Amino acid sequence: MKNIYGIINGDSDEIVVKLLESGVKYDLILTDPPYNINKDFGNDSDSLPIQDFLDITKKRIHNLSQLLTETGSIVWFGIHDYIGYIQVIMYDEGLYYRRLNIWHYTNGFSRSKKEPATHYEPFLWFSKNHKTWIYNYDQVRIPYKSNERLKSPITYYDSKGNKKIWKPSEKGSLRGDVWDFPTLAGNAFAKERTDHPTQKPESLIMELIKAFCPIIDGHFNGSILDPFHGSGTLGVCCEKLNKEGNNIRWTGIELESHWCEVAKERLMNL
Repeated sequence: MKNIYGIINGDSDEIVVKLLESGVKYDLILTDPPYNINKDFGNDSDSLPIQDFLDITKKRIHNLSQLLTETGSIVWFGIHDYIGYIQVIMYDEGLYYRRLNIWHYTNGFSRSKKEPATHYEPFLWFSKNHKTWIYNYDQVRIPYKSNERLKSPITYYDSKGNKKIWKPSEKGSLRGDVWDFPTLAGNAFAKERTDHPTQKPESLIMELIKAFCPIIDGHFNGSILDPFHGSGTLGVCCEKLNKEGNNIRWTGIELESHWCEVAKERLMNL
């Protein structure tokens, strides 16, 4: 393939095979594939019989895992209905489980009074290697709930009885596995929101890129693939970071030409 990076309009399953043939590798595969819950993306990709959905997912994960660098990771958004299946598929593929994370939001809305309102979506993190992987913990720290925390070092004793003092980092608290970011609902996000039915907020995707993209000489310098690029949030976030002096090479594959045009327009408007 000549044009590996940027937006590619086409069938992800076919293009991933071509990427494999080209020999390209990615440090991070960050994607939000169809959840199989009957969303309208302009095709029937989200309305498959359950066994077909699992068979296709298994084949996709098999191919994608071969595109990872040795220290690379897959971050895969899903929904509680099927995320357990996908986790097992990744185990079976020989990837190494790092964490089931939660994207938590409180500004969603309930579609039914027969069950609890949805306030989260899970996303899996698996690495290629069981000993070495990339996680930039300092880049994704979060503020302490109170600055008083900085005034409270903790005294403890190690296994040998030596007295130790732990001081809170001035950079903030280490991020946990619950990631709090609002959805794109309401007027506050009107400028960012497109008509894509499952668009993720830039704030969330930006933070994930910062967490899992390699850093060289103080700058993000790596390659990222989104095989289900949708309205282009991954590309937008990568280019915003590149404008700050980083060097992120990204590939966004999208089946529907309409969403490719939406993504291109978002990039042009940066």
